[in-house]
Amino acid sequence: MFFNRRKCGLLPYIREDIHGLSPNDGQFYGWEINKFNIPDLWRKTKGEGIKVAVIDTGCDFNHHDLKDNMLQGKNFVEIGKPPMDRNGHGSHVAGTIAATDNNLGMVGVAPKAKIIPIKALGDRGGGNLLNVCRGIEWAADNGADIITMSLGAPIGDSRMERAIQHANSNNILVFCAAGNSGERSPIMYPAKYPETIAIGAIDVNMNRTKFTCAGEELEFLSPGQDILSCVPGNKYAKMSGTSMSNPFAAGYAALVLSYYKKRFSKKECVDLFKQSVKDLPNPQYRTKAYQGYGILVPKI
Repeated sequence: MFFNRRKCGLLPYIREDIHGLSPNDGQFYGWEINKFNIPDLWRKTKGEGIKVAVIDTGCDFNHHDLKDNMLQGKNFVEIGKPPMDRNGHGSHVAGTIAATDNNLGMVGVAPKAKIIPIKALGDRGGGNLLNVCRGIEWAADNGADIITMSLGAPIGDSRMERAIQHANSNNILVFCAAGNSGERSPIMYPAKYPETIAIGAIDVNMNRTKFTCAGEELEFLSPGQDILSCVPGNKYAKMSGTSMSNPFAAGYAALVLSYYKKRFSKKECVDLFKQSVKDLPNPQYRTKAYQGYGILVPKI
């Protein structure tokens, strides 16, 4: 009965606005695109036919690197209005997944996947679990193949669990950021639910980031430090957090689903991803709680 008072929001993250870059500049790749040889995968697929619901602060659907891959979404914060992002977080997540491969600006992991923008968090990054649950349910009923949530709460809720189970029962993959409170802190909700795929972060040297939460629910690590992507107003920023590693993994999943042209259950996807991992360099962290099944090394 107190559900609508339960809060959630963006996980703490670092943002550095980048000046001097324009979507009219020649195309540039983030370090994660180069380090993981993502362009090699594009010879097989760029994510065609896959729809990724981004439940976040909305998206800037006018950004030159995003607009061609935007589908109609939903705003649960400002009812009746488009899900426009004025925070920057949702656009950054969307860009990591599916910024367009147009020889200009940046490019996402799956540059021909489509984004369904769902605004469940306000312009300051806060919100309530009810709107997140509504976003999950709406995405599950409106054609999403993948749902990604780079947000968190310290506690779960039965309706959120049911919403995720509803998506899971329809073979919709649900990717969630593990949390940014450090290795002594447990995995956040909704990443903690067994039906989701919980993603932690590594840096450019393939080391586990200090901010990534730990726990047996962790499943994979992906690039999440100094990630360059879109922010509103045709601008760019570097951000660091599991909020950034999570969409990298979701973008990889879009490539996989597109290539095999089928939906995978959570178990099938995790089993497939397990075939494409490597251990952390530091043996101290080579346990399930700290690295999950390992660092995702995308291949098809």
